[in-house]
Order: sequence, then structure tokens, then C-alpha cells
Amino acid sequence: MHAAAAPVAPTVTLPALGFATAVAQAVLLREAMAAVGGSELAWGAVLAVWLAAIGAGAWLGARRGGERLAAIGPFAVMVLTGAAVVLVRAGPVLTGAAAGEAATAWGGAWVWAVAVTAPALAGGWCFPVAAAGLAGAGGPALAYALESAGAMAGGLVFTFALAQGGAAVAVCVGAGVCAAALLASRGARWLALAPLLAGLAVAGPAGRELAHAAWRWSARLGDLAAWRETHVQRLELAAGAPAAIYADGRLAASFPDPFGTVPRAHLVMLLHPRPARVLVVGAADGGFVAMLRHPVERLVAVEEDPGLAAVLPRWLGAAAAPAWADPRFELAAGDPLRLVRGMTGFDLIVLGDGDPTTLRRNRTRTAEFFRACRGALGPGGILVLRVGVGDTYLAGAGGRLLAILAATLAQTFPEVVAVPGDEVALVAGRDPGTVVVDPAVLLARWRARGVRDDAFDPRTVSLLVDTARAAPLQAFVRAARASVNSSRHPRAVPLAAALREARGAPPLLNAARALDRHAPAVLLAALAAAAALLLARGATGAAFGIEAGAVVGFASMGWWVLLLACWQETVGSVYGEVGALSAAFMAGTVGGAAGARRWLRSGAVPLAGVQSAGAAVSLAIASGIPLAFPRAAVVPLLLVGGALTGAAFPSVSRLAGGGATRRGAGRGFAADEVGAAAGALLVGLVVLPWAGLAAGALGIAALQLAAAAALLLAASRAGR
Repeated sequence: MHAAAAPVAPTVTLPALGFATAVAQAVLLREAMAAVGGSELAWGAVLAVWLAAIGAGAWLGARRGGERLAAIGPFAVMVLTGAAVVLVRAGPVLTGAAAGEAATAWGGAWVWAVAVTAPALAGGWCFPVAAAGLAGAGGPALAYALESAGAMAGGLVFTFALAQGGAAVAVCVGAGVCAAALLASRGARWLALAPLLAGLAVAGPAGRELAHAAWRWSARLGDLAAWRETHVQRLELAAGAPAAIYADGRLAASFPDPFGTVPRAHLVMLLHPRPARVLVVGAADGGFVAMLRHPVERLVAVEEDPGLAAVLPRWLGAAAAPAWADPRFELAAGDPLRLVRGMTGFDLIVLGDGDPTTLRRNRTRTAEFFRACRGALGPGGILVLRVGVGDTYLAGAGGRLLAILAATLAQTFPEVVAVPGDEVALVAGRDPGTVVVDPAVLLARWRARGVRDDAFDPRTVSLLVDTARAAPLQAFVRAARASVNSSRHPRAVPLAAALREARGAPPLLNAARALDRHAPAVLLAALAAAAALLLARGATGAAFGIEAGAVVGFASMGWWVLLLACWQETVGSVYGEVGALSAAFMAGTVGGAAGARRWLRSGAVPLAGVQSAGAAVSLAIASGIPLAFPRAAVVPLLLVGGALTGAAFPSVSRLAGGGATRRGAGRGFAADEVGAAAGALLVGLVVLPWAGLAAGALGIAALQLAAAAALLLAASRAGR
């Protein structure tokens, strides 16, 4: 009786484990990015730690742990995730941050590293222990398929049901699901509903307590008046006036702001002689309230985060009430790429949504987007680009970022003028001779329009466009030789991210500048060294399972990063579709592992074939097909990539474990996760920005072909 019931446990435990690790990874990435910067540097570092810890746990699980660990593993992952969330939220207290100070990825690295490592270790440890219950040659493949199916379900549930509830809701519900799976695996199916209901019951109160506790730990001024979790960020509102809105722990806007937002808003309106139709990207600072004092016919403010757009009318308070009642004003919630491409005839476009610190934010700073903006402008139209770099020091990474953005604008617009300030404004004219920044002309426009605003003294116009500071700034912009920032080559991202993260960390800025100068040579040398090492290992006749698994993990993460970059640069933000895109990859993984278990003989030669097929996927990405036909190509390539990743696992586990299910599953899974960690750290942070999409995909293909050749060498040496 007991022997017949034994197989039920892993078939329940493994999907539950996949569900738990998917939810935990999403929660912790979201929390860590909110706490330590939200930039691509933070994303890559946190994900790399998570994947490496999963790999370390799987390596331990290949040797130690019994049935009880496998049974409680998914629930333990969620409990440890809850503790990790509290630890990350308490980061300001633990790191000794000043009141209201936002930590950087490097200043509080030990906090998020400790927080992320514990649940990841538990998840990785549990996998080979649970897989050991699936006997037979196809055991590792079935285990991988079951875990991937659970991860697919967890990703979808988090994206479409749990994300907007926040971390506490996700952890409580996830723990309830895992506890229910534990009871079901032990035969107590009639009790399984109880922990799920309990998780739902405590989720709301836990979320409220966590929000208020985190606010106290951050030591921000005032009380927490309101908060909201969205698909994009965590929003918080301080009680009192002015309205202070925090996004992912950083002050996003203060309204009204007579010393910052109001002067900038009036200045950009004065840059055009008759700004009748105006488009503003980025609405949180309320600058549109001042802009509406000018004689405009239509003003459209675009806010990418629908959750933020929904609360702005309440959170900005009575001072913004006239804007909401003004028939000339429209707040559009949605992706700026899609909205700009569907509009025409604007006199003025203002990009005030911040620097390209991530690939997502970079979408409004590329040559492709600037061309779309030019198409949306009417004759004599002007684009104003806000750059978070001051004009007082331009010798470092800030100057390089400004030069890249100016060069990118100049590729599309015939005239680009730089306006000095704590945040430089780049003004681009659709037609030659349309940009005028003469203080006398701007002041005459103010008087002719009859604008009245007690919060703005028009005599300060000469200070806002200080001609003494403008001349050397303009000379710098014209003389600087910089590469163009594009969807294929997002060169601005690492510089902007480094500037955001580098407070008190000059070595990070120096590293970013060094890579900016020497990246192609460094990356080519690293690729050649990796390929040579793989071939050398193959020539010795080594089993080569761990090395091949690492290449599979690196390639799968590289595909994921590159294909998501293609999607968001062409179709729009991935936040609305990331659940479906993730599900496509995981569905391919499930199918690939299940198919390999049934039809593909495991071993070095079949694995070499899978690696070669993977190189074909990399070459398809390098060809630019996903950028040219994103809707037709990205999802199929994700499916195929996932299928090849799943199909590789049986061979990887056999070679890594010598045929032993538990040892092979543990070592193979560990190698896959460590390779993926390297991919997360390198492809998104280094390879894509500095080598570009095509070169990055070609590099992955070269690595896969080297692994395939090494596998064939190893097989011939060993007589396999």
C-alpha cells in the first residue's frame, strides 16, 4: 500500500516547488529592485544571486536531504520569502541610512543578498530530493517538466492575480497553496482547502501592517497616507502638503513644486512660439497644471503606469483640481510607444519621464522612438528631452550619457540645442531654425500670451537659460563624438544606471566608463577564452554534463533577455504581457522535457544536437527577425527556446550524475541555474548595451557551437 502511494508525493511536490520558486522569485525581485535602485544593475545582480543560490541548493540536494525535506520544501520557500521581504523592507534601519534616504544596490548589498539567498537555497535543495522519488531513466526529465509546469502556473498567477496585492498578499496566498499541496501529497485532501483560506484571510491585514512598518523603517517625513501596488511599481503617498509621491522607495514627485516643476513647465512652453497641441510623457510631477495656463488647445499627459494614473487625481490634491476639470486636458494611461505612434500634429512633445536606467525606461530614449516623435510633430514642432545630468561637470559618465542622447537626437532632428541647469534640457527642432532660447524672445512670448502664475516670476527666464553657461554646454554637445542609442544597442542604459547607483561608489562609474571604451575587445576575448576552455575540457574526454548544463542555462537566460528587449522596443512595455511571454517559455520547457523523456535518447551526441539547434535560435535572433516581426517571431522563439532548454536537461543530468537520478538532477539543475545567473548578470548588463543585440546573439551561438563540438570530442574520447 505504501509503495503504491509513494509516487504521488513528487508529482505533487515538484509542481508546488515550481509554483513557490516562481512566486518567490517575482516577489523578491520586485522587493529588492524597489529597495536597491530599480535599475538594470540591481535587476541583474539580484537575479544572479537568486539563480546562483538555487544552483548551490541543488548541489547540496544532490547529496543530502530526505523525503520530509522534499515535502515541506515549497512551504519553506514561501515562509523564508516572507522573512526576506521583511528584511529587505527593514534595509534602511539595518544599513543605517539617513532619514528618507533610498539605498543603492551596492550600499545595501548584504541585506538583499542575505534575503534572497535563503529561500533560493531552500528551493534548489528541494528539487533533487523530490526528483529522487521518480525512478527510472526518464526521472530527471519528468521532474524538470513537473517543476517547470508549476513555475509556469506560479508566474501567471503572480502576474495576473497577486502582483497588485503586494508582497504580503503574494506570500500569504503562496504559502496557503504550498501548505494545501503538502496536505494533498500526504493524503489529507479534505484539509487542503483550510490553509488556502487562511492565507487569503490574513493577506490583507498583513499587507497593511507591512506597508506602515516599511514606511516607519524608511524614516520619511510625515505619515503614510496611502499606498498602492501596481504592475510596474510600489507607490506611496506622504500625508500633508505638498503631495509627496514615492515610487519604489524614491521620491518621484512633489506637488506643488514652485522651485522645480513650475519653472521647468513654463520654460518648455515658451520654447515654442505657439504651443497649441502639447504632448507630455510623465505626469506624476503635475507640470501640466502650469502648462495649462498657456493658451493651448489640447494637452495630453501620458503616464505609463495605469495604477499611478488612476490615483493622481486624488493624490495631487486640490491644487491640481483645475486641470481635471479643464476640457483641453487629457491624462492618457498606457505605453508611450503605442500612443506616440498613433498621434500626429503636435507642436510640442516633452519627454520628462526620467533617464534610461533600465531597458524599459530606455524605450523613450532610442533613435526609433525619436523618429516616432518626429512623425508625431507638425511643421515647426519641437521636442524637449529632460536629462538628469547637470552642466557643471561633464567629464565623467554624466557627460558621456548627455553626449549619447544628444547624438541620438541629432540623427533624427536637424537642430539640437542644450539648455543648462541642474537637469540639462535637450531641445530638438523638427525643422532647421525653429529652436530659439534667447531670453528676450522667451520673455516677449510670456508677455504676449498674458500668462498669470503667482508661483512663477518671469524675470527668472534669463537665469533658466543662462547664456554664459549655455555657450560651453552647447560647444560640448556639438564637439562630443558619441554612439547612437537604439533598441539594438541600448548604450545609454549602463551609464544611466551607474549614475543612479553610484552615489558613494566611484569605482562603479569608473568601471562603466572603462567598459564604454573597451567593451568590444573585452567581450570578444572573454568569448574566445570560454570557447577554448570548453573545447579543452571536451578534448580530455570529460563527462561534460556540468559544463553543458551551464551553457544551456546561460543561453536560455540570454534568449529571454534579448527577446524581451525586442518585444518592449517594438510592441511596447512587457509589463502587460510578461506573464504570457513567461508562460510561453515555460510551456516550451515542459514540452521539451516531456518529449525528450519519451523520444530522445540521452547522452553527449543528442545533447550536441540540441546545442546546435539552440545556436540556430541564437542566429535567428541575431538576424533581427524578432525586431522586424515581433508579434510573429518572439512567442514562437520563446517556445522553441524553452523546448530546447527542457530537451537538454535529461542528457545534462545523465552526464552530470553518471545515470543516478538524484545526483544527476541535482548537479544538472545546479549547473543550469548557475549558467543562468551568469547570463542574467552579463547579457542584460554588459553584452546587450555594449555589444548590441546582433553581436550578443552571435556570441551565444558561438558558445553553443563550442559546447556542441566539445561534447562530440568528449564522446569520441570516451567511446560514447
